[in-house]
Amino acid sequence: MFILKRQDVEIINVQNPQNKDQQIPILQYQGQTFRLLNMFGDNRDEALALWRDLTDNKGKACVLLEEPQRFSVWGRVKLDQLHTAPSQSSSSGTHLVQGCLLILQAVYLEIEDILGVRQAGSFKQDLLKFMQQGKFAQSETISVLEEVLSINPLNSVQIPNWDESKLQLLLGEIHRLASSYFGNNSFVDSAIEALNELPEAGSVSTWLAKTPKGKLWQ
Repeated sequence: MFILKRQDVEIINVQNPQNKDQQIPILQYQGQTFRLLNMFGDNRDEALALWRDLTDNKGKACVLLEEPQRFSVWGRVKLDQLHTAPSQSSSSGTHLVQGCLLILQAVYLEIEDILGVRQAGSFKQDLLKFMQQGKFAQSETISVLEEVLSINPLNSVQIPNWDESKLQLLLGEIHRLASSYFGNNSFVDSAIEALNELPEAGSVSTWLAKTPKGKLWQ
């Protein structure tokens, strides 16, 4: 039906009615909504084959979304079929999640680079335990957490739908864990520098300066 670029669409997250801790990405284009069917990484041919099979052979209304090194196929769905309403828009608040992900990934990489793979693995386990206790989305297993640590926060459709209270908890725990691993707060500067990749870096920095746990990173 459509082959679209990321700038052509809006992606929101809605709550899964069967699992309140899980978020479902929904693509919106010209008043129509589409649910994620499959992600293909950089394999455009495989994504194109599925898209053509669904549209040409099965008569489905589908979108093939092209992103840098990522292709995904989405099938049309009505939001009322999900029995829920959008919980977070990609244009409002997602930049805060992106900023916190950049901080998290920068800290993790610095632990791995300076302290080694074993300590990085221990950090992941500590973080996973905290996130599971706090019922964070996308923290069900260590492999799911590793996906969060490896996604590109700037263009991924798999951005976790963490609200501000979760982000505050996460910022506090990352700082606490990193301080215990390094014995100081030398990791803060490089983590904040990572925010420069984000177009809304200024907005995220302002938010950090105004929030209790965010001030730890100033």
